[in-house]
Amino acid sequence: DPALFRERQLVLLRLPQNLSLFLEARFDTSRTPAFGTATQLLERYWNEKRRAVVERVAPLPDQWMGVIETLCNEMTSTQQLSAPRETLDDFSTAYVEQLASEGVLTLDGRRYGFGHESFFDYCFARVFIRRRESLVSFLKGSEQHLFRRAQVRQVLAYLRDADPARYVEELRVLLSDEGIRAHIKDLAFALLAEVTDPTEDEWAIWQQWIAPALKAIEEGTPNPDKLSEIAWRRFFGSSSWFEPTDRRGVIEDWLASGNDRFANVAVNYLDRHQRRSPDRVAALLEPYADRGGEWALRLRSLMEWVDLHTSRRFFDLFLRLVDNGTLDEARGPNRFWSMHRALGENRPEWIPEVLAHRFRRRLAVVRADGKDLRRREFFRQDQSAAVMFKASARHDPAVFVEQALPVVLEISDFALTGDTPPRIDTVWPFLTKTDHPGGEEACLPELARALATLARKSATDLRDVIADLRRRDTHVANHLLLALYTGGAARHADEAAALLCEEPWRFQCGFSDSRHWCAMETIRAVVSHCTAENRKRLEMVILGYVHPYERTKDRYKWHGQSRFDLLSAIPPELRSARANGHFEELKRKFGEPKGEPRTRAASWVGPPIEKPVADKMTDEQWLRAIVKYRSENGIRGSFDEIKGGARQLAQVLGERSKEEPERFARLSLRFSADANPVYLEHVLSALKEAPITSDLKLQVCGKAFAESRGSCNRSITDVLGNIEDPLPGDAVRMLHQLATEHEDPVSEAWQEEAGSGKPYYNGDIYFNGINTTRGRAADAIRDLILSDAAYIVRFCPTLDQMI
Repeated sequence: DPALFRERQLVLLRLPQNLSLFLEARFDTSRTPAFGTATQLLERYWNEKRRAVVERVAPLPDQWMGVIETLCNEMTSTQQLSAPRETLDDFSTAYVEQLASEGVLTLDGRRYGFGHESFFDYCFARVFIRRRESLVSFLKGSEQHLFRRAQVRQVLAYLRDADPARYVEELRVLLSDEGIRAHIKDLAFALLAEVTDPTEDEWAIWQQWIAPALKAIEEGTPNPDKLSEIAWRRFFGSSSWFEPTDRRGVIEDWLASGNDRFANVAVNYLDRHQRRSPDRVAALLEPYADRGGEWALRLRSLMEWVDLHTSRRFFDLFLRLVDNGTLDEARGPNRFWSMHRALGENRPEWIPEVLAHRFRRRLAVVRADGKDLRRREFFRQDQSAAVMFKASARHDPAVFVEQALPVVLEISDFALTGDTPPRIDTVWPFLTKTDHPGGEEACLPELARALATLARKSATDLRDVIADLRRRDTHVANHLLLALYTGGAARHADEAAALLCEEPWRFQCGFSDSRHWCAMETIRAVVSHCTAENRKRLEMVILGYVHPYERTKDRYKWHGQSRFDLLSAIPPELRSARANGHFEELKRKFGEPKGEPRTRAASWVGPPIEKPVADKMTDEQWLRAIVKYRSENGIRGSFDEIKGGARQLAQVLGERSKEEPERFARLSLRFSADANPVYLEHVLSALKEAPITSDLKLQVCGKAFAESRGSCNRSITDVLGNIEDPLPGDAVRMLHQLATEHEDPVSEAWQEEAGSGKPYYNGDIYFNGINTTRGRAADAIRDLILSDAAYIVRFCPTLDQMI
C-alpha cells in the first residue's frame, strides 16, 4: 500500500536496485517500514540475509564476516567488482554456496561478485570502519581512480548514520587535504548536498567552502578557488539545503544586500528551488514585486520558466506582476502564453484568471498610450493561447465565463466604432472560423461555447449575464447572447424569440461568409420550443426584414437574401402557408440559402521539389534547379499556395548539405554568380561544424563574400570563427572588413522604438549587436582569439578600429 510509505521512502524505492533490496530484506508491508536512507535499507538487507544463511547452513558456524571481509579486501586491492573463486578457498564450500543461493554473492564462471553492486560498497564501508583507518590515509595509499568514488560515498553515508562525529571529521579532512583528487572531493560535496536532515556541523563545512565563491560574487571577480567553485555549484543546486539556508536568513540577506550581483544570484537560486518550495519563494519575492528597474527584469526572467501550478500563492504573485507590467514583454512580444502550457495541463481552471489579468493589462497600456485598439496589436500572435482557452473553457465553463466575460465586454466596449447596432469593435470586427486560431480568434468562440454549455444546465442561474448582454447593442455582446440562447433553447425560447422581434438588428450576427448564421442557429434551436404566438410573431418579423445592405444600389439584386436565409432556419412544418410560399419564391431566385460558414484552412508552403526527389538528384540536376527556382515566390514569380520558391528549396539544400557536407560544399563553388544567394547561405550554415577540410570551407566563404551581395555575411563569419586551422590572410581581411566596414548595422536599433512602442530587442545592445553583420564578425574574432592567442596580433588593427 503506497499510502503507508513516506515520500522520502518512495523516492528511494523508485530506483530499481533499492526496490529489489527492499523486497529481499523482508520488510513488514502492513505498516510503515522502518528505513529512511539507502544505508538503512542495506543494513536491513545485511541482517536478513545473514540470518537466512545461518539457518540454511546450520549447524555449520557463521562465516559471514570472514567471507565478506576477504572479498572486499581482494576487490578493493584489485579495483575490480569480482574476485577469483580461489579467494574464498579458506571457507566452507557449503557456506559459500548458500550465500550464492540467497543472492548475496554471484558466481560467474570462475569469479565471485556481490549480488548488488551497492551492497559491495556497503560491505566495504562496514569492513573499513572496523579498521579505524582514515579515509584520507586509505585514498592516498593508492591511485584515486573512479572505482574509489562509490566506496567513499558509502563510507561517508555509513558513518553519517553510525558515527556522526567521525563522519564530520573525515569529511573535513578529506576536503582540506591537497593529496585528494578533485573528483573525490566533488563526490563528497555531492553527498553533502543530498543529505535529507542537514546538521549544524555540515552547515559549518558549507560556510567554509562557499565563502570564497560568495566573496567573488560580491566583488564581481572570478573565483580563484576552484574547489570553492565546485562546492558552490553543488550547494546551489541542493534541494535539501534550501530550507536550512532560508531558515538562517541567508537568502533574505542576499535579496536585501543592495548588491546587484547578490540580488541576481538570489533570484537565480530561488528560480532553481521554486518547484519544491513555491510558497516560500513567493514570500521572499513579494516585497520586490513593485520595485521596477532591475527587479522587474529579474522577476520577469524568473517567471518565464517557473511552474505556476505548484502554488496558489506563487500564482497570485505572478498575477500581480502581470498587473504592474513586469511581464508585458515576457518571452518576447508574441510568446506570453507559451509560458503557461504546464499551467493549462495541471490547473486549467486558473487559465481564465491569466486571461483576465493579461487582457486588462493590455487594455490599460493602450489607454495610457492614447492609441486606438487594434486586434493584432492587442492580442499578438500566440497560438498557445488558443489551446489553453479551449481546454480551460471546456474544463470549467462557469469559471471561464466568470473571469473572461467581463474583460471581453470591457475590451469590446472600449474599441467600438459606429453608432448603428450591431456596433462592431476594432478587436473583433468580424468572425471567422479557422483551423489554427490565435488567442483573439479562440477567446470569443470558447466563451460562446461556455455560455451555451452553462445555459443547457437548468441549475445555472444566468439572469445577470443575460441582462448584462441584452443592455448592449454591440456585435460581440449579441453574438454571445445568441450563443447562450441557442444552448439553453428549451429554457429561453420565448425570451429569445421576443428579443429578436423587438430588436431585428440582432439578426445581423454571423461570420464573414454567412452574416446571419448565429441568428439562424438560434432560430433553429428555439422555434420548436416557442409558444405558437411567439413563433407567428417571429415569422412575421422575418418576412418583413431587409438587411440595410440590400437597400443600397449595388446590393439591390440581393434583396431578400437575408429573409431567405432566416426563413430557412424555421422547419417547413412550422412555417405558415404564406411563409412557405414566400420561401419557395426566394428559392427560385437564390437557389439555396447560405450554409454553415467555411473554415479557413492554413497550408504549409512546401519546396518546389519534394525532399524524397531532391535526395536522389545529381549535381547537374541541382545546378539546373537552382537556376530555375531563382525567385523566392516560385517559378516565374507565379502565385502558388502550395509550392514555394528559392527559399523553400534552399532549406532542402541545407538539409542535404548537413548529410553530405563535402559534396555540397564543392557543388556550391559551381553556383552561378547570379544565383539567389539564399542557396549559398544554407550551404554555409551547414558547414559551420561540418567535418570537412578548412581549405574547402574557406573556398566557399570566399565565393560567398565575393558574389552574395551581402546576403551571406553572417553565415560567413560563423564558419570562419569556427575553423580550427590558422586562417590565411584573405580570411582575416574578410573578418576585418565585416567587423569594421560593413554597413550593417545602419543604426543603433536597440535605442529605437519598434511598432509595439517598445525598443527593438527590448533595448538590449548585446542581442541587437549579435544580430548584425559587424556584431557577428566581432563574435567570430573573439572565438578565434580565445582558441589561439596568436590571433591577437593578427587582429590588432581590427581591435583598434572596433574600440
